[in-house]
Amino acid sequence: MTLFQAMQRGAFALGTFALVTAGSVALTRALTAERIETHQLAYQHRQLQAVLPQTLANTPVTQVLESTFTIPNPEALGLQSDSQGWWVSDQDSNENESKSSAVILPVVTRQGYNGAIHLLIGIDQQQRISGVRVTQHQETPGLGDDIERSRSDWITEFNGLRLDSLPPEGWAVAKDGGHFDAFTGATITPRAVVNAVHKALQYAADTPLPITFEEPTL
Repeated sequence: MTLFQAMQRGAFALGTFALVTAGSVALTRALTAERIETHQLAYQHRQLQAVLPQTLANTPVTQVLESTFTIPNPEALGLQSDSQGWWVSDQDSNENESKSSAVILPVVTRQGYNGAIHLLIGIDQQQRISGVRVTQHQETPGLGDDIERSRSDWITEFNGLRLDSLPPEGWAVAKDGGHFDAFTGATITPRAVVNAVHKALQYAADTPLPITFEEPTL
């Protein structure tokens, strides 16, 4: 074997190794990205069910996912165009019974300490909040992340509230003279969430949605 042939064989082997390595890295990244997306979707599915009223808590996730509608004026909720919400109703109720129903609105506030906070807000047919969950954020661990249900029950303070349950100035954190507690060392994060929930209730009151709202029962 000549020196030139040896160099060619070495270059070929090196090139083959580089191609195999690059392909393996690309495949690993693709599989990892797919797993991450799958986990994120599964997490969102659980959160969707978590914000439904108790009367709809056992609705199959497949039914929830199929109950989408295009959100009017999505910019009011911090969303991009063609964003979707969910309208869920009780399909198993008798004809003589009033059907329970709720809408789930995705909301994005960019008033967080470290950027955007993504939420899901459930509103029942009497315009009461059935649940709020944070689905994505970058708030400071140990401080702002108490907006997560797994970290504290703070987010459940909104449950059952209507727009008129509090005066306008009540829709704020206590430090601003409002109804809601803030976190020790972290006021910006809960303030952003309170403002986002308040705006979502105002949006639902002023915007035509698939759900038919009723007056609350005493």
